[in-house]
Amino acid sequence: MLRATLLGAVCVLVVCGVIGHEKVVMGQEKDSDSIGDKIDRGVKKVEAKLRETWADIQRATRRMTVEARVYARLYWDKSLADALLKIEVKDEGVIVLKGSVPTADAKHRAVELAQSTVGVNQAIDELAVAPSKTN
Repeated sequence: MLRATLLGAVCVLVVCGVIGHEKVVMGQEKDSDSIGDKIDRGVKKVEAKLRETWADIQRATRRMTVEARVYARLYWDKSLADALLKIEVKDEGVIVLKGSVPTADAKHRAVELAQSTVGVNQAIDELAVAPSKTN
């Protein structure tokens, strides 16, 4: 809910900024332009910019290697913060997870994340669950 409200507020600010910027760039304002027309033009400009940015993100993701995508997903997962992981790429879409994780749940999560990563056809689990250090 808060995220949606913030997104709405940002959109309103961007649209207002685009409308104000349009006046400066064009140097004149048409008398026949209604507020609705200005908002429509502003929204169309914002939409075009968002589409362009989204396309850039998609291209960057496609350029990433499978290993980099898996690494990023494992690295940013909080349940794997204490894991010592190594990722090897065997063949097209086949990766091997090596190293140690703190719990069986973390091991399952690492394999699940790797297997569901775009470009991975098979994730081979060679992870070990590290013994607990608390005795």
